[in-house]
Formats: sequence, C-alpha cells, structure tokens
Amino acid sequence: MKQKTILFITPTGGRTGSEMLIWYLLKHLSGKIKSVIYSCQNGELFANHSTADLTFINRTQKGFLYKIYEGVYYQLFKRTPEESRVLKIQKQLKADKWYLNTLTMPRFARLAKGLQVPYYVHVHELLSVYDEIVYDDFKFQFDNAEKIICCSAIVEKRIKQMGYKNTILLHEFIDTEQIIIQQTQKDLRQKLNIPENAYIWVMSGSMNLRKGYDLALDLLANLPENTYLLWLGNIKKTGVLHYLEQRMKQEKLNFIQVGEKSDEYYDYLNLANGFVLLAREDPFPLVMIEAAFLQKPIAGFNSGGISEFSLQGMGTVIDSFNPKDLAQAMIKIQRKETTIDKELLKNRALDFDIKNQIEKWVKFFNEN
Repeated sequence: MKQKTILFITPTGGRTGSEMLIWYLLKHLSGKIKSVIYSCQNGELFANHSTADLTFINRTQKGFLYKIYEGVYYQLFKRTPEESRVLKIQKQLKADKWYLNTLTMPRFARLAKGLQVPYYVHVHELLSVYDEIVYDDFKFQFDNAEKIICCSAIVEKRIKQMGYKNTILLHEFIDTEQIIIQQTQKDLRQKLNIPENAYIWVMSGSMNLRKGYDLALDLLANLPENTYLLWLGNIKKTGVLHYLEQRMKQEKLNFIQVGEKSDEYYDYLNLANGFVLLAREDPFPLVMIEAAFLQKPIAGFNSGGISEFSLQGMGTVIDSFNPKDLAQAMIKIQRKETTIDKELLKNRALDFDIKNQIEKWVKFFNEN
C-alpha cells in the first residue's frame, strides 16, 4: 500500500505545547506515513530540530515594508505570498490530506477547501481562544473539516455541544525519553539561593492571563513563608510583569521567574517539590504529564484537562478559582496531610507517553 503524504501546518514552530506534541508525533510516525511540515514562523523547534520527512519554514521578517508588499501582492493575486507558497508545496508534493495544528489558522482551511484537499483541525484550545477568531473563519474551518481532532475530553465536549459529530479524541502526550535530568536539585537550589528546607512549587507555561500567572502572588501570599514559587516559561515585558515585580519587592514574596530554560527545562521542573497549575483554562497541558512522570504532586484549579488526568493520590484539584482556596489545599500537600502516591503519578504519566499513544495515531491516519 502506498504511504499517505500528510502536510502538517503549524503556527510558530516553537516550543509551545501543541507544537512539542506534533514534534514528538512526527518523529514516531517516521516510516509509517510521509510527513511534510510547514511552519508559519521561524520557531527554533522545527527550524533547528525538525522530525518531519520534509520541512518548509516561513522565514519572512514581517516588517512595515513587507506589509505593503503583502497588500499589493494580495490585490494582484487575491492571496497572500504565504498562501502562494503553500499552494506551490501542495502542487509539488500532492499531499493526500492537510493537518492544521491548532484552530488559529483558518486561512489554510479556506485554502484546502479551494483545492478540494481534505483537512483535519487539531483543537488544543477552549473557549477563550474561540473569542480571538473571526466568526466566519471559525465556523468555516469546523464546517468543512474532514475530522476534528480533540486533545482532551473537555475539548471534545465543547465541539460536540456545537453539533459537530466528526470528532475524534486523541489525547495530548509526551515523550518520556526526552526527559533527562542533568543537574542536581541541590546545585540548582544553591544557584537560585533557595534554602534546603524551603518547599518549592513550580508553574510553567506562557505568560498570559489564561495561564493565570497574574495570580501567582495572590497564591504565594497565602502559603507558608518558607514556600517558593518558580515560573518556568517565557517572560513578557507587560504591565502585569511590572505589577508582579513591584509587588514582590513590597511584600518580600519568594517568586522567581527563571525564564524558558530550553536546555535545562527538565532540571528546573525536577527541582520542584510540587507542581501547580494556575490556569483559568487549559485543555490538557503537557507539563502536567511531565511533572507527574517526575513524581511531583499536582495542584491546580479545575481548568480543563487536569481533572481528567489527575486521579486520587496524585494531588488536588480545586473547583473554585480562588487562590486562597488553592493555597489551603497546597498547604495540606506540603504538610503531608494529603496522601501522595508517587508510583501512581509516574504510571499515570506513562499512560500518556508517545509509545502508548502512537498506534492510535497510526490507525487514525491510515483509516481517515
């Protein structure tokens, strides 16, 4: 049987959860389908470490002059230069299907429809992201998708509530072989000037309000004095960052922003005594699975996938979104008043390891 060719289109090519997932996926699909990746931006993940059979990166620097060029180009050809490039890739490869990694690229749904190429939309998002997409574009990409891939049960529930019946639940996953610890917890504590007896909670993700980083100090103010909270992720220079920095100075709170730490990411995650999710909305965060694999108790608001993933003995999930309520539950973990089963944490993470999920994906691509 001839191998299918799938054109995977992804928004940034960087180390976001959805793009780490596709990076893992393409590595393990090698030899089972022919995978071609097109990244809309020059993110370092696919630009430098691609796992696809063939890779195309949009390296365009979109400054003022480019916007003028793009506008003139659109007036002449009724499409953008990027759309023309993807059309050229499709003409060259004759891909059987397109895979749109996230619902943030409806322009490619329209392009696929115009070419009569079937496409999948992989939904890693919940309602707050729906609000960022134009009504007609949002509706079009779902109305015309051959399959809507949902990364968690709550995501599939929302899609089905809109009346779409062509969904498939394929959970987010990690590659545990990538989790390599290089530095000791003691060395990192010394580097960060954190006392040996301090309890460290780590939180991770992009700095945006959906991830709840603005709530970090409200949480920390309700935790014992010897508690540290580390934010592992990119640092955005916004007003919220200034608010956090000024408040830290005023209240002497132990909040440390360590940045992305791409090459030391798992070292810093492993530094944690516990992992906390402050997200107001998060479909099925990969870092939650990674933390469980490292046997870190998990605490968080009931923001989406955490309640599907977390089992009794793995930590605590709070139905309210009040930082004080979450802090009280975290204190019980710190004081060992909540029973934590470390083997359960690791085994649950292994349920969502790529090796235990890949056959579902192979079957999906071969049958659809």
